[in-house]
Amino acid sequence: MSYWIKLLAAVLVLSACGPKPTTETTPSAAAPASFEFSEHMRVATPTTDLHSFANANQVSTPHLHLSLNVNFEAKQLFGFAEYTLAFHNKRGEPKATTLVLDTEELLIQYVEAYSNNEWAMTNYELGTTDPVLGTPLIIALPAGAEKVKVHYASSPNATGLDWVDAKGTAGGEQPFLYSQSQPHYARTWIPIQDTPASRFTFTGELFTPANLIGLMGANNAPNPKRTGHYTFASRQPIPSYLMALVVGDLDFQALNERMAIYAEPSVLAAAVAEFGYTTDMMAATEDMFGAYAWDRYDQVILPPSFPFGGMENPQLAFITPTAIAGDQSLVGLIAHELAHSWSGNLVTNGTWRDIWLNEGFTSYVENRIMERVYGRERALMERMLDAQALERSLPSMSERYQVMYVELEQRDPDTAFTRVPYIKAQQFLYFLEERFGRETFDAFVRNYFADFSFKSITTPQFEVYLEQHLLAQSPGVVSAAEVHEWLHEPGLPATASTPNVDVFDRVDADQARWLAGEALDISAWSIHERLYFLRSLPTELTPAQLARMDMEFNLTATQNNEVLSTWLVVAIRNNYEPAFPRVEQMLTSMGRLLYLMPVYSALVETEAGKELALAIYQVARAGYHQLTRVEVEALLGE
Repeated sequence: MSYWIKLLAAVLVLSACGPKPTTETTPSAAAPASFEFSEHMRVATPTTDLHSFANANQVSTPHLHLSLNVNFEAKQLFGFAEYTLAFHNKRGEPKATTLVLDTEELLIQYVEAYSNNEWAMTNYELGTTDPVLGTPLIIALPAGAEKVKVHYASSPNATGLDWVDAKGTAGGEQPFLYSQSQPHYARTWIPIQDTPASRFTFTGELFTPANLIGLMGANNAPNPKRTGHYTFASRQPIPSYLMALVVGDLDFQALNERMAIYAEPSVLAAAVAEFGYTTDMMAATEDMFGAYAWDRYDQVILPPSFPFGGMENPQLAFITPTAIAGDQSLVGLIAHELAHSWSGNLVTNGTWRDIWLNEGFTSYVENRIMERVYGRERALMERMLDAQALERSLPSMSERYQVMYVELEQRDPDTAFTRVPYIKAQQFLYFLEERFGRETFDAFVRNYFADFSFKSITTPQFEVYLEQHLLAQSPGVVSAAEVHEWLHEPGLPATASTPNVDVFDRVDADQARWLAGEALDISAWSIHERLYFLRSLPTELTPAQLARMDMEFNLTATQNNEVLSTWLVVAIRNNYEPAFPRVEQMLTSMGRLLYLMPVYSALVETEAGKELALAIYQVARAGYHQLTRVEVEALLGE
């Protein structure tokens, strides 16, 4: 029996016996391997967003109602997406007669259109499939159409969904589902105008197993009862990449009246202890950059297979459990996801070429939050470490990806998520702050968030706004040529600067003493000092030095995953065998790319290491998200 026949049978069975919906919706170090388009493979898209087939310039979808059954056995979602339509024909031009949505491997059952006060079946067709963009769904719109409703099912292989078996969760007894829609994976679980240029409000409902909690990136009712039927509403318009759902065995702990943490029961207490300072971060950010514009700010701790540190889904931020270190040493991640509530969620990049507008502003606001809550020295150390990581990664990138306003064409938009839109763009904003002064620049950023609130913006639009509202107000402080070099030229401009942190000078001196055989007392060192020490070590170390470092710094046994990942690279490259069991344990216990990829990369530098990497991957593969598998397999040559 073919896959599609099996899928249709499953749809029919579920519709007969399941709850019936009513008839009324991180960054890698360098650009990863991607599908390169030749000229004849480029396809036409109707707008400036080259990564969406949607004809949102002709007819948009300002509101979505999504109703989905969650079937863990089939690893599929079944239901419908209902859109309210808005037409954008110019005066004298006829209304659009088709609505084009983005899809990827969705089974479309049938489509209805609402016109003349009734629902009726309407014609549709699936266009030519593209390896990156998916397949356009072209829906015929009858005269007077006000809404359309697409009945469909997702594929078990949907890139935007991770169906985690019970053994991959903290509790080990219940399965778990979470989505990952950024940048262009919403189309793998919803037929949708999958472009950041368009925004919509939505309501939703999930039908789940009765013993599991269902949540969406919306205003979730606090501490919901386990009923198997959950409803949601998002009053604020969002772009498609922020559509999110999660289903699992989740408990709830309020932090205050508008903030809470969801996690599996065995994880919740540790997560609350680690991330409880989110309330202070919120207060600091509102004080600096304006009122929080959403109803709630909840966080949910996902299983360790989650490939990223976090995902800024509005009102329900996704967080990796690998950030729970026990000492709040990795909470810059929490500040980053919170900062997205202003930069990205509130003011959104218009296309994936403009990703720096999301991630650069967010990295800037993140560091400002860390400075306000944890002090200037910690914030400077984090900036310096990030700057060093950027400088190390640039030589491995093509010049294309060293440019902030990156020319993607129709390459996979995932390839744009390098350290450039995060750290180079953060440095650009600090350059502006230092030239104009913090008080002036803070006022500019507050106004930027207010003026483009709930809008999508492109780099050329930002350049005009920057000129009018900052550069022209203080002529001669920053030139147009300097801005152009930051935004449009590869590498780091001459005006780039790395903050110098005195504490790292002391670590340099301590490292020299340690390498000479002296003992060090590092009990008071921060994670940043430890990381700086490890990352600045000589390439070759003796077995005695490695063993001594491991014992004195407690490296192989550390529970801090960032320190562990950094140390394991040192251990692998120096063939320090006592660390190799931990290499296997780490690679088989999590799927976070930031930590996995450096370790796999170190392994494949030798033939023996590559054989070990392949053997470990065969064990680990089932527990990885599809995006993690793609990255690791590209590295391993699988």
